[in-house]
Amino acid sequence: MPGKVFEGIKIAEFAWVAVGPQTSKYLADHGATVVKIESHKRLDHLRLLSPFSQKKKGLNRSMFFGKYNANKYSASLDLRQPKARELAWKLIKWADIVTESFRPGVMKKLGFDYESVSKVKPDIIYFSTSMQGQTGPFAKYGGLGPMISAVAGFGEISGWPDRMPSPPYGAYSDYFCQRFSSTALIAALEYRERTGKGQWIEQSQLETSIQLIAPLVMDYAVNGHIAGRDGNRLPSAAPHGVYPCKGKDRWVSISVFTDEEWQSFCKTIGNPEWVTDSKFRTLINRKKNEDELDGQVTQWTSKHTAEHVENSLQAAGVASHAVAKASDLFKDPQLEHRKYFVRLDHKEMGTPAYQQQADFILSKTPRELTMPSPCLGEHNDYVFKNLLGLTDDEIADRIADGSITIDQN
Repeated sequence: MPGKVFEGIKIAEFAWVAVGPQTSKYLADHGATVVKIESHKRLDHLRLLSPFSQKKKGLNRSMFFGKYNANKYSASLDLRQPKARELAWKLIKWADIVTESFRPGVMKKLGFDYESVSKVKPDIIYFSTSMQGQTGPFAKYGGLGPMISAVAGFGEISGWPDRMPSPPYGAYSDYFCQRFSSTALIAALEYRERTGKGQWIEQSQLETSIQLIAPLVMDYAVNGHIAGRDGNRLPSAAPHGVYPCKGKDRWVSISVFTDEEWQSFCKTIGNPEWVTDSKFRTLINRKKNEDELDGQVTQWTSKHTAEHVENSLQAAGVASHAVAKASDLFKDPQLEHRKYFVRLDHKEMGTPAYQQQADFILSKTPRELTMPSPCLGEHNDYVFKNLLGLTDDEIADRIADGSITIDQN
């Protein structure tokens, strides 16, 4: 097989939690060498979060951490120690890309900010991601994805109009910010190849998040209209929602946009008498009577399995899909065909199933998961000896003085 598209690209990852690690993993899955700089003194939050393999807690057993850090090496350093910072500088000089996701000011305090690094390595590509960017009155406010999702306005538009906000599950912004930033890294690599120059990519997760509701922002800018919560409904479709089906907690999504789709929907459900009522004949009228419409649709879906509804409507050209549970994904023939889940041998977790982070496949150099997520400091010998050229005695000295951290248990 030809070399991977990013083979030879070296990344020193100071980033932790989700956005930063996911960004570099796109490149790792396509051949880049990523060294994750961690510490036993200050753990990556995700190492402490479930789900844990076999429901047994441990620093190396979290698949939350595992998903975003497969195909990476882990080196453990206590960056408060001067000798550890010397080793970190060696990694920076080794790298083509440096990534970090700390609160603005942390890397400068350590002496590893872009200005300092670029003086030593002018062609470095340096990526910083933070809640609200590196500058401005709110720059130094720390936080995680759930907070920035609220600040970006997702809570105000998610949920039902008569209830409290129901924002997207989890750290919503973490799951798309990295798609923007990985693209920016690729652009920076292309720019450096043409010019020989590096650059600082500085991402505000707030500003990135707002891109997802750009039409609503424009609607306010042009019309003064403030979007609110409207459940699963959409102005341009009816029925449009998630409906209960036979079985325990089974649901199906249905979206009908055009008159042609409405006629196909009616035919599929057997053309019951109610569909001929004038209040359902046009989209405008269906929107005016949407509560009643949803009640009628529910009466039909509740008599069938989600899979039956999905298959029947899709065959008729109507958008529909069963709401999948996690267990359903492992049985999905499309995901299986594309090798979305890959089982890898892990020192403590056995053979967990890793998800492909790279959502695209290149025809000549396909994505590939070959290394499980690392145990904390698992690759210290390889990184410091093979990549940086330290001797065994030098590594032993750095362990002895606490610069290289190790598990004390």
